[in-house]
Amino acid sequence: MSSQLHGLVQTEWRWLIAIYLFLAGVGGGAHITGVAADFLGWTKLANLGICLGWPLVLIGCLCLLGDLGNMGNAWRVARKPDTSWIARGTLIISIFMLVGFIHMLLWVWPGTGDTTDSTTRHVVGVLGASFAFATMIYTGLLLGDAIPIPFWSTALLPILFFLSALSTGIMAVILAGVTAGADEVQLLTLAKVDILLIAAEALVLAVYLHGTYRLPNSRMSAEHVLKGAAAPMFWLGVVVCGLALPLVIDASGSRGAAAVLASTLGLIGGLCLRYVVLAGGAAYPIVAAGFTFRPVTRLKEPVPGIGKLPPS
Repeated sequence: MSSQLHGLVQTEWRWLIAIYLFLAGVGGGAHITGVAADFLGWTKLANLGICLGWPLVLIGCLCLLGDLGNMGNAWRVARKPDTSWIARGTLIISIFMLVGFIHMLLWVWPGTGDTTDSTTRHVVGVLGASFAFATMIYTGLLLGDAIPIPFWSTALLPILFFLSALSTGIMAVILAGVTAGADEVQLLTLAKVDILLIAAEALVLAVYLHGTYRLPNSRMSAEHVLKGAAAPMFWLGVVVCGLALPLVIDASGSRGAAAVLASTLGLIGGLCLRYVVLAGGAAYPIVAAGFTFRPVTRLKEPVPGIGKLPPS
C-alpha cells in the first residue's frame, strides 16, 4: 500500500497552506468569541477577540500569497468567484477583514471599551461574525472543491474545520486574556465552552476518519493518516496535543499557567490538524472504459487540489 500511495499523495499544499487554513480559522473563531463577549458585557475579552481576528487572517493570507508565488497568480485565483471556491473565499475573507478593522478602529482602539452607540457596534459585530463564520466554513469547502481528492470531498470536513476554528479561536482569546489579566470567571466560562467544542471536534474527527476509511477511494488517505507517514503528527500532534491534553487541563478548572498551557497545546494541535488533512490528500486513480488514469501530483500547469491554482 505504501508504494501504491507514494506518488498519489498531493505534495503542493503543505505548511504554508496549512498555516493559512489554521490562521483563517483561528482569526474567525477569535472574532466570533469577541463579539459574543461584547454581548455579554465582557469588555476586555471582547476587545481582545476583535483585535486578534482580522490580523490573524491577514497573516494567513500572506502565507497564501507566499505559496502562490506572485501577485499575478493571486489575481488568477480571485477573478472567477462563480466557479472557484478560492475566489469566493477571497471575497469572504476580504469583507471580514474590512469589517473587523472598522470594528476595531471605531470601538476598540485604543482599548477604551467605549459603550456608547452600542446598537451600531452590535450590528457591525454581528456582520463581522457572519463573515467570520463564512471564513471558518470556507477553509473546509476549499479542500472539498478539489474533486480528484476524495479524502477532502466530504461534508464533514467543513464541520470539522469549523469546530476546530471556533475552539482554537477561544483558546487564542483565553491565552491573550490570561496575559492581559482578564476576569478569571469569564476565562473559566470560555474554557467550559471549549470543553464542549473539543469533545464535539473529537467525535466529528473520529466519524470523518471512520467514513473515509470505509470508502475504497479514500481509504489510502485514511491509512496514510492513521498508520502511514502522517501518523506520528496525527496521534501526537492532533490527538494528544490538540485534543486530549487541553480537554483534561480545561476540565480540571485550569487557571493561569495551566490555562496558557492548555491553549498553547490546543493551538499547536489545530495547526497539526490542517497539515495532517493536507498530507492525507491522495488523488485516487480514475477508471473509465477499461483504462486506469493515475493522477500526478506535480504539474507544470497546476490543477485544483493538486497544484497551486484553480482552473482558469
